Amino acid sequence: MLRRLVPATAASALLIAGLTGCSAQQAASADCTAGMAPGALSNSVVVLGEAGTTPQVQVPADTDIVSSQRTIVSEAQDRSQVAEERSLVGVNMAFFEPKSGKPLYESPGLVDASAAPEYLLVAEEMANPLSEAVRCAAVGDRIVLALSPTDSAQLAMQLGATPGDALVGVIDVVSARALAAQGPVRGLPNGYPAVVTDESGQPGVVLPPRAAPKGTSSAVRIEGDGEEVRADQNVIGQVLSVGWDGTVQQNSWTQGLMSFGTEEQVAQSGNTFRAQLTGKPVGSQVVIVENEGGSARVVVVDILGVN
Repeated sequence: MLRRLVPATAASALLIAGLTGCSAQQAASADCTAGMAPGALSNSVVVLGEAGTTPQVQVPADTDIVSSQRTIVSEAQDRSQVAEERSLVGVNMAFFEPKSGKPLYESPGLVDASAAPEYLLVAEEMANPLSEAVRCAAVGDRIVLALSPTDSAQLAMQLGATPGDALVGVIDVVSARALAAQGPVRGLPNGYPAVVTDESGQPGVVLPPRAAPKGTSSAVRIEGDGEEVRADQNVIGQVLSVGWDGTVQQNSWTQGLMSFGTEEQVAQSGNTFRAQLTGKPVGSQVVIVENEGGSARVVVVDILGVN
């Protein structure tokens, strides 16, 4: 089971935790330009509850807005992890009818702290009101989002809200990760191809002048700092697959992020390398060598998130 990843909505979310801040990251945070500004409505919504818990909202009677607005109502002190351009942002979200305050939706992570977040892709080419609401927000921020009737039309339909009404949302930013593995680089075992990355993190494979080793094996080239992938989780990542003859079979770096199912799901669909990701930390780059049935290939997977 392998499918393209598209922008999240609250009802059908797409499908990341702590790097130590450094001056370069903080400078990037200062340079980030938010895509959505505070407004009269988002500033006046009262949110009850701490970040990470189910919120309750009090919305002023006049909810007419022309354009969508966002206000950071609880700001994290550590601004080193920011939802910059081309990042995958883990969020927990809740949405409400603005006139009544009636809850319409809440992410599983607001009910169960152990549940994985939902994900928004912050990228200009796939911009949408939800992803723009978290642009330049830091991990730990709680955001009030007031969506105009135009911007909320599709989401309102999915959530069963009244068409033509605005929507009010509360978004907790729980993680933010670049669209490439980041961390210490390890050497690969003997017999593995060489893997190099460009400045964007995109990998390339240099195959050795020898036959591929038999069977399937994997090694971590870049060690991430996230949770370990479980067999029953979906995996979100970047994938480069190259045949042992050098033919590129798949390249998400030019096609868009990919989402894998659980081990059981992908085994039924014929995917042979998903099991190699189980036990690897989120944020890692895993190099997999497969040589089953006379067909050899190298698969390089950057694990960006799980749910």
